Amino acid sequence: MARTIRFAIFVLSACCAGIAFFTLHSFWAWAAPIALFIAGSMLAEFAFGRLAPPEEKRRDLEDRVRNPPT
Repeated sequence: MARTIRFAIFVLSACCAGIAFFTLHSFWAWAAPIALFIAGSMLAEFAFGRLAPPEEKRRDLEDRVRNPPT
């Protein structure tokens, strides 16, 4: 459940960043989406840390160690 919530927050922040990029027409066209994406990623990880039981956190960490991002 916590993984689903983390993914949903991440997708929502990416959508908001895309909308901000296409609606703003100035310096903020670059700064706002980056800030929204970073804030959304941090919020998603915070939510996962608060909602996930210790066993799920351990499995997530093991998965990240076995399959590092490329």
